[in-house]
Amino acid sequence: MKPHFLMTLIASSALAACATTEIVPIAEGDGVEPPAQLLGTLEVAADPPPPVQEPPQQTRRGRTPSPLEALAAANTAARQRPTPDGFDAARHVFAYEPGALYELYTNPNYVSTVLLEPGETLTDIAAGDTSRWMVTEAIAETESDPRTIVLLKPHATGLRTNIVLITDRRTYLIEAVSQAGSAYSAQVAWSYPQALGPTIAGTPVDRLNFAYRIRTVRGGTPIWSPTRVFDDGRRTWIEFAPGVAAADMPPLFIVTGEGAELVNYRVQGQRYMIDRVFDRAELRLGTRARIVVRIDRERAGS
Repeated sequence: MKPHFLMTLIASSALAACATTEIVPIAEGDGVEPPAQLLGTLEVAADPPPPVQEPPQQTRRGRTPSPLEALAAANTAARQRPTPDGFDAARHVFAYEPGALYELYTNPNYVSTVLLEPGETLTDIAAGDTSRWMVTEAIAETESDPRTIVLLKPHATGLRTNIVLITDRRTYLIEAVSQAGSAYSAQVAWSYPQALGPTIAGTPVDRLNFAYRIRTVRGGTPIWSPTRVFDDGRRTWIEFAPGVAAADMPPLFIVTGEGAELVNYRVQGQRYMIDRVFDRAELRLGTRARIVVRIDRERAGS
């Protein structure tokens, strides 16, 4: 057999075998190892997972109050009401504070009065409800010591309004309440506690003389006993505790070698102002059970 023919026969047999042999797919896990060229793995780069967001932490802070709630809370904190220790007979004396709301209880069967500081002039009155409230001005007390009085009277019970008094010295904010029954505010007034400022009558505080001795020489120590006395070399001030300015105040006597002399003074809130400097003075009140408080000016080196 020729070599050429033999090679052709072998090739033909191989092709025939390939055409008739069934190729069975290899199932995974059938115990047959895959061809070596299939053992590699294909790695595909994946996008990184999104970051895990922490849930918002719950705070324990309360909610922010609304503007109306904040306003109501501020008014409640600023509101001043009558207290048992604030009365001088039927007159209730408030300690004046700028921005405070002073509650005044009224009754349709009675007239309530508001008493201003001696010498204080009322420049304007404004009321929230002018149709159901009577608000008028009057001048009373004495001709030598005139004081402005505001008269208030509601026309019915169950009313509430605000009244603003503007004077040449300050502004008063009043909340008037109308109620039934027999209780009502007969009169309200103010004391004017105020710290001594950097100057008084143009004189620096460090140039004022506070070297005064105050003592009760007759009777018990009264509520109107001065808290301090000072002068600027020309004038003298006698200062009282808050709540005393609207009460019965004692007259002032200058004591000299010739006796006691009643002197004039001006009331400035909770102070007397005397247009002179004295060595000794006395505050006297009462007739049978007289109370005397003596004020002595101490000299340097004494």
